Amino acid sequence: MESRGSGQANRAASPTVRAIAREAGVSPSTVSRVLRSPDGVSDEARRRVLGAIDRLGSTPDEVRLSASLKLKALTKSAHSQARGLLGLIVPDVSTAFYVEVLKGVEAEAYNRGYGLVLYTTAGRGHDEVIRRSLEADQAQGLIIMTPRGGASRALLERNARAIPPVVVVDHRSEGSPFPHVAVDNLKGAMDATTYLIKRGYRRIAFITGELSIQSAVDRLRGYRLALEEAGIGFDPQLVVRGDFRTPSGYRAAREWLDQKQPLPDVWFCSNDLMAFGVLQALHEAGVSVPGDTAVMGFDDIPMAQATLPPLTTVAQPMTEMGALAVRMVASMLEGGEVAVPRVVLETRLVIRQSA
Repeated sequence: MESRGSGQANRAASPTVRAIAREAGVSPSTVSRVLRSPDGVSDEARRRVLGAIDRLGSTPDEVRLSASLKLKALTKSAHSQARGLLGLIVPDVSTAFYVEVLKGVEAEAYNRGYGLVLYTTAGRGHDEVIRRSLEADQAQGLIIMTPRGGASRALLERNARAIPPVVVVDHRSEGSPFPHVAVDNLKGAMDATTYLIKRGYRRIAFITGELSIQSAVDRLRGYRLALEEAGIGFDPQLVVRGDFRTPSGYRAAREWLDQKQPLPDVWFCSNDLMAFGVLQALHEAGVSVPGDTAVMGFDDIPMAQATLPPLTTVAQPMTEMGALAVRMVASMLEGGEVAVPRVVLETRLVIRQSA
């Protein structure tokens, strides 16, 4: 009769996925697919993998259990080396803005001895992802970036004692009780528009971001206020709806060109990604920048200095936003208080060749 100890030894000695792959003459990913979902691979691949497992003196269940135990051991080891875990919730990691904030979060968390768990809301509801992150009970503190400020509803549904320390970055709901790190979008847009006016531009086209997002609203307001202060009338015909994505900037410029309208003196885009789209459309049409029309962005993501011509833009302190959010969460976790519950960081103009 086999003892419990010998059974554990057998499981520990189960062949690895790579060993099975070598024996079966297939890739490790094929072995993984057979173990996860045998019906999702060809009969031949399944036969070769199961035969290899049998020849190596194991069973599919033992291999699965062995892999699971190894993963848990690695996870436990990684977690035990960290001071604690922080959760970061972002819409996605395909946008340079979020990647730059993530860099700041990761660097500051590492410096302070915290591990990091990343959740993305791409294709899912923000509130649902927040609920699931709370139910997973992995993170001792949360940093939340939601474009429409939807953190409060999901969090306030829970008993206050069940909510870990939370800091919201970039946007928050009106009346949110959570500490907040933001940037002065209104002043940034005012400064940019004032700069363009001082450069002699008068017909300033403005491509908005998604106007359900507060930063887009603030940038549009900053543009209008700067025009008013300069005594230049606001012309709604110069305002084009965008959505913060490159194709919307391209489409705005392309449609303008197709309608044979006189070019504006300058295109002020609510973010760099849309400015990239404008530059592409103008280049395809043979329009010189800044000779025939100028272009300005907002964000100063890394690619902004690599465009042709290099993009004049408004820089946000993106990595600092992420680092500051970690410092605020860490302060709460370590028994302190957040000195300033709402921090608004300044922007700065970055003058290059496009405007």
